[in-house]
Amino acid sequence: MICVTIGRGRHTSLVEEWEAAAKAGAELVELRVDCLRRDPDLKRILKDRPTPMVFTIRRGADGGMWRGQEEKRQQLLREAIALGVDYVDLENDIADKIRRFGKTKRIVSHHNLKNTPIDLADVAEQCATCDPDVVKIATLAHNFADAARVLKFGATSKRPTIAIAMGEVGTFTRILGAKYGAPFTYAGFNPERVFAAGMLSFPSLKKDYFYDQIDAQTEVYGVVGDPIGHSLSPAIHNASFRQLGLNKVMAPFLVPAGELETFYEDLEWVGIKGCSVTIPHKVDVIPLLQHKENSVERTGSCNTVALNEDGKWTGYNTDYRAAMDSIEAVMGKSEDPEAPSPLLEKQVLILGAGGVARSMAFGVARRGANVTITNRHDERSTSLAEEVGCRAVTWSMRATSIADVVINCTPVGMHPNVDDTPLPPSAFQRSSLVVFDTIYHPENTMMLKLARERGCTTLTGVDMFVRQAALQFKIYTGQEAPTDLMRSVLKRKLGPLRDE
Repeated sequence: MICVTIGRGRHTSLVEEWEAAAKAGAELVELRVDCLRRDPDLKRILKDRPTPMVFTIRRGADGGMWRGQEEKRQQLLREAIALGVDYVDLENDIADKIRRFGKTKRIVSHHNLKNTPIDLADVAEQCATCDPDVVKIATLAHNFADAARVLKFGATSKRPTIAIAMGEVGTFTRILGAKYGAPFTYAGFNPERVFAAGMLSFPSLKKDYFYDQIDAQTEVYGVVGDPIGHSLSPAIHNASFRQLGLNKVMAPFLVPAGELETFYEDLEWVGIKGCSVTIPHKVDVIPLLQHKENSVERTGSCNTVALNEDGKWTGYNTDYRAAMDSIEAVMGKSEDPEAPSPLLEKQVLILGAGGVARSMAFGVARRGANVTITNRHDERSTSLAEEVGCRAVTWSMRATSIADVVINCTPVGMHPNVDDTPLPPSAFQRSSLVVFDTIYHPENTMMLKLARERGCTTLTGVDMFVRQAALQFKIYTGQEAPTDLMRSVLKRKLGPLRDE
């Protein structure tokens, strides 16, 4: 179950938002009464209850907004219990001062906004002495190891436990707790109010993670990177898993550079079946693989990892395959398997020299194209050009280089810098030019708009993204991906940035 957290400054607004959450499908709501600017009028607030609720008055030391007297706060907690609230949240240092009464269930909680204690079991035992129905442990995770310990603690607890690692690095604990028996998780409702770092929104938990369908048998997949909050992979894959009736979930894992091996070690007990690998790990993951397909060998980059039938970690590069399929399709590839690639002997200009550019360069070169690489840092483009066996030009020459195909592999033009372009308007002189921007957020970048205005053929990053996700899905499940659904979910997630 998802518990939607609501906190407003006015009584009327609090009640109205509670009603809105109920209409949106919330089954349980946490009322953060500490957010009220005046003394709480509990009879007024609790007169009509659109959903079951958790009554909380959080102190400042625990991340709340209560600034009144502690005796007053405890009296309000007792009053709420007397009024028959469904749950009351009691901190473990004061819970023994407030007696059980009626049918109200007790959440005995411990919040640590500074760190994650080494021995979480000791903290839980302190909570257990206070007659809890549910134990809640919420601690700040400074690194991935902290967050992994919190999840494992919740998974091995002998009593109903909500274990949350606060911070973006711990977001996955708010999702995977459902697999290990957490009574519920917390979610935000009003996008303008964030109650805890790493807390997901109610719509995201419902639509992107299908939280209420996660159970002990759910297989876990991940998207691994840094940053990771922007990733659309969970939404696309989770919707596809559920449409095909597959009990699987993809969760986001924020793993900084240099900590990838630790990630696999810390979560080995979870039994992760596969991962989508993104920046900065596409190269670093390769030494950890036990087997890799030819595209990984060829490009030196891996964006997909999965356990094969022998239980070995196998690496794939679906970016590479999807990009080549996308480019050849827009260039009119023949259905005859013996026909040459439409890229044969074409002049291809690649902007950028990172992991995506590397895959693109090797791919188009293998199909007979004449490749030129340019990058803001000349030494990187020169180094990649030497590896591929092609030429490099300085960044200042990019607009005057002769090309039949231009591929942008830089982040220039990505949200939020949507007015930037890696090429000036003067670069799009020929209407026969094919312009491919690998950015998909937004779909229609400034570079593509300029190219379209001049009659060029354009290809967006959305097409490539859906193709590579479909290839990943086939690797993960052995089934064909519902690509129409993937595209629909992607459009929904990118909706505010679309400009058709």
